Amino acid sequence: MDTDVLDDGNLRLEFTITGEDSQGRLHEMRATYRPGSTLPIAHLHPNQTEHFTVEKGQMWCRVDGVETVLRAGDTLDVPAGSVHQMRNPGVEDAVVTWQTRPALRTGEFHRRLADARRTGDIAAVLEVVAEYADVFVVARQEP
Repeated sequence: MDTDVLDDGNLRLEFTITGEDSQGRLHEMRATYRPGSTLPIAHLHPNQTEHFTVEKGQMWCRVDGVETVLRAGDTLDVPAGSVHQMRNPGVEDAVVTWQTRPALRTGEFHRRLADARRTGDIAAVLEVVAEYADVFVVARQEP
């Protein structure tokens, strides 16, 4: 598998700009969310902001308890520390440009998480999440 493309059948991440490319300022991915994609666990990034631009399809988002649906051309900014979740509720692929600033260890986190998830071992997944708490923190699930 190409290490710059991660695909679990639910979400495809293509790294377009890495921290190495940008002197640590930015990690950018082209994310393709499959139709009816599963909702990720509520989480936050303690030291990073995220900017999403929907290129195709639609995305359901919850940021700090506020729900919205984004369509092609819409953008969303998620401040550091904001609890959020996103998924594609539609019937076609949703394509999103996803930027994380600063890059920190975002690329490495996604690679390690993908490897751990492929094992099917939840303990391995939890170990990765704990190791990368500087870029990803599981948050209390919204009701």
